[in-house]
Amino acid sequence: MYQSVLKTATGNPNFNFTCVNSPFPVLAVFKERSKQGNAFDFNFMVAVGIALIPTVMMSFILKEREGQLKHMQMVSGMSLPAYWISNFIADILKTYIPLGLIILISMIFECNYPGVAEMMVLLPWALVPFTYVTSFLFKSETGA
Repeated sequence: MYQSVLKTATGNPNFNFTCVNSPFPVLAVFKERSKQGNAFDFNFMVAVGIALIPTVMMSFILKEREGQLKHMQMVSGMSLPAYWISNFIADILKTYIPLGLIILISMIFECNYPGVAEMMVLLPWALVPFTYVTSFLFKSETGA
């Protein structure tokens, strides 16, 4: 459209008009800030999700304590180390399920930040014992 308007305005039928647009490149500083903002959002969402894992774990521990289910199992002949080791292994395995999903979803959406997968693999070995120790600070599930 502009070619025909310019040809009639200039009176030259061989007139060619070319527009070259070369904007300034995005500075590396702005690219890095964008990545940092995305990483902050990712960390916040993952932290909220991971914060729910020990709450569920603590809920089960305190329900067992309130209902004296551990006592019932001890009276039935279960040894104390077997009780705690089996609970520990089950809680470790249950913790890996949401963490594996977080790793999978981050790979699908290409949110691969360095060190995240390694942290997710090591997290249950710190989270589960910490939850067990802090569960002794509470008397009831509602208080926790």
